[in-house]
Amino acid sequence: MKLADQVRKKFANVSPNNASLLSGFSEKHNSWVLRTKYEYGVCIEIDNDKEINESFANASLYTGFYSIEGDEKHLLLFSSTDENLRYEFAGICAIFLEIGDNGEKREELLKDPLKWWKQWKSMIGNKSVDQTIHGVLGELLFLYYLRLNTEISEESWQGPLGGSVDIQTPVKDYEVKTSTIKYNDVVTISGQYQLSSDKDLALIFIKLEESNQGVSIEKIIGKLVDLGMDYSELNKLVTRSGIKEKSVSRKIEFKLLELREYQVDEKFPYFDMNSFKNTALTQHIVQFTYKLNLSGLSYSHLELDLS
Repeated sequence: MKLADQVRKKFANVSPNNASLLSGFSEKHNSWVLRTKYEYGVCIEIDNDKEINESFANASLYTGFYSIEGDEKHLLLFSSTDENLRYEFAGICAIFLEIGDNGEKREELLKDPLKWWKQWKSMIGNKSVDQTIHGVLGELLFLYYLRLNTEISEESWQGPLGGSVDIQTPVKDYEVKTSTIKYNDVVTISGQYQLSSDKDLALIFIKLEESNQGVSIEKIIGKLVDLGMDYSELNKLVTRSGIKEKSVSRKIEFKLLELREYQVDEKFPYFDMNSFKNTALTQHIVQFTYKLNLSGLSYSHLELDLS
């Protein structure tokens, strides 16, 4: 039986919180199909000092200790939560489990799991994930700016919770937009209420550039903790944004090029649903998105020392 077919069969038959050894591998290259309460996948043993925690779309690659037939093992798991794609996912799992003619593929995988993960991700695109990275970093950078100048807490950060604005303070609210396009001042306003607040409101525009000597999500969390914020709460919010603890996404570094503050007032161009005359009709508008060109608009330049 082909490996992919064997994996598919075990996906269908292995019960939750159990593992089943795949045939056709030597003891040195033992491989299992494993099911947890919420996901299914394949796994192999890996050195205890290797820690991986990546996710993309409905797939994850991570390490952990699991008991198989009473023997605790440190495993590298490649898993999915989408039961509707079991057939297709089994084919990718078969590629993941390949050992090569002399075991070289398995050795390469165990030596650098992230290399395999990045190659797999590139096949289906990672644009949305990259946008999440610099978007979350931008919000954390401005949270750090505010923390240096005001007595805000981690609870002020509402972006990962789906708030109408990203950061709330007692006297003012902030919507944060981040771009890695150096010469473009266009931002996307997602929804008719994104620039809506009962308090004073500002749009924060941040420009970043990927750099080997910059600031990462991991580093800025550390800086916020040094200023008295709670690590567990910040970690929970970053994870909720889709960037897991210990993932490589948290370590990607960016250089801060610019930090601007635009006051959202009568001189700022945006759609205010409350200003439309025909309020009966606007009740039927449930979502709209528009692009806003910030070029030529008045703003304040904010200084942020990250050294």
